[in-house]
Amino acid sequence: PDLRRRIDSRLKEELARSQKESYSGKIFPDTTKEFALGALRVPRDELLQTYDFGVPTKKAEKGMESLILYNNGKALPSNNKLQQAAVKGQNGEIGKASVSDAMTNCDTLNVIFTSFSDKNTQQPECDIIIGNFESYHINRWQRMPEFTPTNKKQRQLNHALPLRHTGRLALRTGVDEFDLPDLWDNFKRRKKGFLLQHFDALKVFLQNADGVLKGVEELLKRRNVVRDNTVVVMTVNAGHSDLFSNFVCAARSRGFDTGNVLVFPTDEESHKLAQGLGVASYFDIQNMGLLPSGEAKYYGDPIFASMMYAKILCVLYVSLLGHDVLFQDVDIVWFKDPLTYFHDESNAAIKDFDILFQHDGSAQPRYNPLSANSGFYYVRANKKTQYLFISMLYHGAVMRKSKSHQQVLVQLLNEHSSMFGLKVKVFDKIQTDIFPGGFHYHQDWDTMRAIINGESNAYVLHMSWTENKVNKLLFFRQMGEWYLRDACGKDNVSNLVSGLKGVDGILVEKCCSREPIFSCHFIDKPSKVPCPDSPKIDPRKGK
Repeated sequence: PDLRRRIDSRLKEELARSQKESYSGKIFPDTTKEFALGALRVPRDELLQTYDFGVPTKKAEKGMESLILYNNGKALPSNNKLQQAAVKGQNGEIGKASVSDAMTNCDTLNVIFTSFSDKNTQQPECDIIIGNFESYHINRWQRMPEFTPTNKKQRQLNHALPLRHTGRLALRTGVDEFDLPDLWDNFKRRKKGFLLQHFDALKVFLQNADGVLKGVEELLKRRNVVRDNTVVVMTVNAGHSDLFSNFVCAARSRGFDTGNVLVFPTDEESHKLAQGLGVASYFDIQNMGLLPSGEAKYYGDPIFASMMYAKILCVLYVSLLGHDVLFQDVDIVWFKDPLTYFHDESNAAIKDFDILFQHDGSAQPRYNPLSANSGFYYVRANKKTQYLFISMLYHGAVMRKSKSHQQVLVQLLNEHSSMFGLKVKVFDKIQTDIFPGGFHYHQDWDTMRAIINGESNAYVLHMSWTENKVNKLLFFRQMGEWYLRDACGKDNVSNLVSGLKGVDGILVEKCCSREPIFSCHFIDKPSKVPCPDSPKIDPRKGK
């Protein structure tokens, strides 16, 4: 009987407490009022249309909503009914309001992007908000073992393990996509790792920076390269010289002026080729002369990773001289001059952004939430962007370790946007069709048909998302976007430039075709004309 009385008494206490809390009429109890006094739901689409946060948007089910938390009474909406809804809810759930009404009194807005629930993996994930000193970073904790050099096969997420702090790019499969570079590759043999190698590279950069900047500035003035305070910047080595040459030839065939293009070659052969095609060229032999001259066989291979250093320096130099930069890889053709878009003063949607990117199209965690493509972007010269690329320079060792210029740049964009207010814009791959890339070429056939039929708004086509240079060349030919004569291909460049004495434009007539050079290669890739007798390159795909 005593036990029963104690149980009944405890039940009454718990019931009374529950009733008291349930009739308090508040969404949140007083114990969270210091950071969560109330909440409202707002339409997700309306929020993203009202504020351009710069990120591409992930497709969501119709009617999806976002959640606003209010930290005190001053932040609550002015409307009395909405105030009550924010604090007490509506009809037993969190109240709903328009974006403008919900945010009337929000003097500060902290924006948090979180992933949708993954319907495929159904990984249980929790978000926790703690009242404390304010932080602008999200720390990730996962049920994973400590990562050591010897347990790579046992690193996977394991529900039986306790939660522990991991890097935000430690995947549930056990892969750490931001593994740090080593000081030594082999200490006993005194073989330097990526960190010490990068220290050596930084020494060379700092010792020669003043001279290089002076040389670049003199070249820009002598060749009148700067137009509307903007320079189109590229870098190339001998292995990818044919893609660079095709860009120049394709641009000339459409009547575009390439006089505002400045190329930073990494070898003497490419330097002479650029001059022969009439393009201003600066060969930074101290910093780039030792970079590989061959072509990358695949994305992320050692040659690819090494060439990423040149991509940092060429943008940094021109930005430090106070000029805006349109940087682009060599695997691009222009349909319209993209500078007319970025220089359009009536285009209010982009005027306030410091740096604007083509959307890469990849949803990999290491690129989120921006998924910015580092092969086509526009940079306004200011102290925020200049410091961004100085930071990129300092992160060269991490870039080589990760084998990705893009991965490091995206994470620095995230940090500099949060820390310094750098305004970043990535053009959504679905909502805009002006800067299509490899995602569109390989997966969006409607966009490619529009380009082929001359019905597209596209300014460029960037042949990204393609395994190697050989395929890029074949894809361009089949698209009717190849203008480089075979006699001037990569294998013939050495003979072409061996006798050149810096005569600008001497190779244009010999190398550039006025009409596209077409050939069929793959039945399952976009084509200017049908290629029914060609083989498939992607046999797993139905198209």
